[in-house]
Amino acid sequence: MKRMNVSCRVLLVLLLAAALPSFAEKVATIPAPTGYIDDYANVFSDSGKSSMETQCRELHDKTRAQVFVVTSNTTEGEPVETFANELFAKWKIGEKKTDRGILMLFAIKDRKRWIEVGYGLEGILNDAKVGDIGREMVPALRAQNYDEATKLGLDKICSIIAADSGVTLDSLSNTTLPTNQKPTQSRIETRPPPASSFHWLAFAFPLLWFGIVFFIIIRGILSHKRRGTGSGGYAGGPTWSDSGSSFSSSNSSSDSSSDDSFSGGDGGSSGGGGAGGDW
Repeated sequence: MKRMNVSCRVLLVLLLAAALPSFAEKVATIPAPTGYIDDYANVFSDSGKSSMETQCRELHDKTRAQVFVVTSNTTEGEPVETFANELFAKWKIGEKKTDRGILMLFAIKDRKRWIEVGYGLEGILNDAKVGDIGREMVPALRAQNYDEATKLGLDKICSIIAADSGVTLDSLSNTTLPTNQKPTQSRIETRPPPASSFHWLAFAFPLLWFGIVFFIIIRGILSHKRRGTGSGGYAGGPTWSDSGSSFSSSNSSSDSSSDDSFSGGDGGSSGGGGAGGDW
């Protein structure tokens, strides 16, 4: 009898353990995010996750926009767009006043994806555009290259936000001009000035030289007169330069000092805009 009770208890524990993942993937039971990349399905490599986390942090630091990436095993039958919208609302992705937030959701076992867009980014990332980005990820998703697929979509989203904000992200690869544009640019840069300009310079240079010499002589005379006035003469540079430089220094120090701690969403909301599908 005692052996049966022990066996029943062991079986019950195993059943509960097997049921935990499904409970954990309900939006209501998902915990607060620990970073911008929350890989609950455990499909990202350590290096891929670290690279994407760095990129999302840099984007937030420079543009105040937040992009979260979440992988889940399954949405338990709930439509992926509903799951994404509810999770977006729970985490309050984006800042409260601007609503510049994005959630990229991948349900791995369901083979479903969704990109949820906050109010403040719908102008530059409308449903059609994020739909195109999502479809570009499909081949890599089908090949189970989750790092590659997610990085592709993340790069495109971050580059659009960065361009709109007028900033450059170090975590994005540098773009180069097409090769057919480089020779044209080189020819324009090395083209000599027209011959008529040399005639103008032939007259302008002596006049400029004479003006400089005349200015030096006049300045020397005036400086000599000031020194003759004694202690009442003017001395010292403008005082605003010191205060200006200290102001600039304080601004640069405050801009460069970023908080390494992670606080999650900042109160943003979404109106349900976005796009997704299967793979």
